[in-house]
Amino acid sequence: MWVAHFAPSLLLARFAPSTPLWALAFAGALPDFLFFALNIAGLESSHNHSAPSTVTISGYTLTGSSIDCLPYHASYPYTHSTFGQLAIALAFAVTITLLYRLPLISLATLVIATLSHLPLDIVISRDESGVGGAYTKPIWKRDATVPLLDYPWGTFTSDFGIFVFAILFHARTVYPPEEYEQKRGQPNITASSSSSKKNSQGDMRLLEKKDLTYGYFGVIFFAAVIQAHFSFFAAPAEEWWIAGVFMAEIVGFVGVLHWLEGYTRVGAKVEDTKKMD
Repeated sequence: MWVAHFAPSLLLARFAPSTPLWALAFAGALPDFLFFALNIAGLESSHNHSAPSTVTISGYTLTGSSIDCLPYHASYPYTHSTFGQLAIALAFAVTITLLYRLPLISLATLVIATLSHLPLDIVISRDESGVGGAYTKPIWKRDATVPLLDYPWGTFTSDFGIFVFAILFHARTVYPPEEYEQKRGQPNITASSSSSKKNSQGDMRLLEKKDLTYGYFGVIFFAAVIQAHFSFFAAPAEEWWIAGVFMAEIVGFVGVLHWLEGYTRVGAKVEDTKKMD
């Protein structure tokens, strides 16, 4: 999976509003980011496998591609083993929680965001690497000859579909329904006092709005681009610069979600202030 690893952050943000969205997003993709870093360092690796995989469904045989960038085997005992991801999740969550002085709910959501990485990889991972480096059957005992990663369109559709669902959930629930304007996509955001007007009770109501429709479409478009790169044009990160490109995509997308948070933070909603003289 690729952009789907950012999906949990968009779901979890609703339940832990004080947690920075960038931290939740980075937590979900952290195992991949560290994998590429360790790839450059020579501690983990990925490489093409020689034969295509096949799967038969209702009498029809589908053959995976072995001549493009996918499929590939990856040796990632530190970043993609169950134990490794648990250690990564705890280390990152504790660090962010202490640095930002976040509540325990933030610690829990950060851990969950990172641990969501392994379940999302179930449909594409050939196997689970052990700490010793040997390939082993994954804990779910799926047939290791039929990874979805062998089928670029299958990878793109499932990965991108999961993300789109999450971003739509975020757009719908970033504020409670009763605090939406009638035209959804234009939530109230913090405004200057000069643009405020008094309501019938004499309190100040912030009226400045930001149309986020294009913002959300922009995020979806960016997700489609980097997912297409991963599914159709990418390559095993055997070259350091390829690993660097993937790392840059992760950081870039985390930055985009951080920008989005500036307009959709749960705390930045319609506010009534004390009556001004």
